[in-house]
Amino acid sequence: MLERRNELILLVAWVLLLAAAWPAASVPGQEKPVAAAPNSAAPAGLQKIADDIYVRVVSPDGEEVANSGVVILGSGVLLFDSHFTPEAGADLEELIKGVTAQPVRYIVNSHFHADHTHGNQAFGTARQIIGSTLARRDMLQKDAPALNRMQAIAQKQVEQLARELSLESNPGKQEALRLQLKTHQAFMRRLASLRILVPSLTLDDSLTIIDGERELNLLYLGAGHTEGDIVLYLPREKVAFLGDLFFNDALPNVEDASPLEWMDTLREVLKLDAATFVPGHGRIGTRQDVEEFLGYLEDLKALVAPAVKRGESLEQVVNDSRLPAKYDGFGFQNFFPANLQKMYAELKAAQPAAAPRGGAKKKEARP
Repeated sequence: MLERRNELILLVAWVLLLAAAWPAASVPGQEKPVAAAPNSAAPAGLQKIADDIYVRVVSPDGEEVANSGVVILGSGVLLFDSHFTPEAGADLEELIKGVTAQPVRYIVNSHFHADHTHGNQAFGTARQIIGSTLARRDMLQKDAPALNRMQAIAQKQVEQLARELSLESNPGKQEALRLQLKTHQAFMRRLASLRILVPSLTLDDSLTIIDGERELNLLYLGAGHTEGDIVLYLPREKVAFLGDLFFNDALPNVEDASPLEWMDTLREVLKLDAATFVPGHGRIGTRQDVEEFLGYLEDLKALVAPAVKRGESLEQVVNDSRLPAKYDGFGFQNFFPANLQKMYAELKAAQPAAAPRGGAKKKEARP
């Protein structure tokens, strides 16, 4: 059990490297009622929100990290996000087999972060991986190189621990080093087996899939959590899968975010005729929940903008700002300083350039 926990700690370090990590905490708002009641016939871990549409809401403590969506089509299953590890993806595949004999044929990656894409390789029956053009770019230019770096780091750590063990004479310390070495070796093997499978079918604006009477719309509505977030919208069922454009009852990870554009994108999301909104993290939500999350970003801007206008430093803003009390129940509270920093940087960059002191010097006119 201890070895498993140590391995998960290393996995969390990998998530942090990719700026896609979520701290150990319960799923925010898990105790609140969801927008659609779970189906009692569904296996544990899947919630039915409409006919042939399921959601797996997960805790950030485990290997899944981010929520996944399942849509059963006549031609196979469409999966929206595949969890954080191939092992978590394999567990999800078993859950899917509990509700349909159809194989997974399509995987939609909402964006490039590892906790939504690294389960891709578990689904060998998938014919297409679909994502935005920008998500594909980021998986190739950011995720794959980060994996290579992590593999190199893991290799060096294993070599260092092996050297320390060979030089150690204390039996107690030897045992501790053996345990560390075994854990790091297992982690290195998992990294070595991981393959970055990028979207083979991409979209810039929208893509519509018609399957019998069911219509599925993949929409790029603008930048937000990353540059390349997409939404899965099912108009007949009034369901929208939002990925990490929506954190329910939680502060967002903003490492790759554009908060000002994010607010505009969420306003576009709210134009969809949907009643059920599935977040990347947290419980299944309602329109009101999305509005509340948008409200958080708007309040964050209102908190930081006056300080930027007054010319305060980033350090002043971070030290002096407090999370509004109405968000005390939100999860991922440790993201608040980073939220302040990102909003400050964007507002600072949006300021008009200062005019030269004394104004521009006029040239004398000559005849």
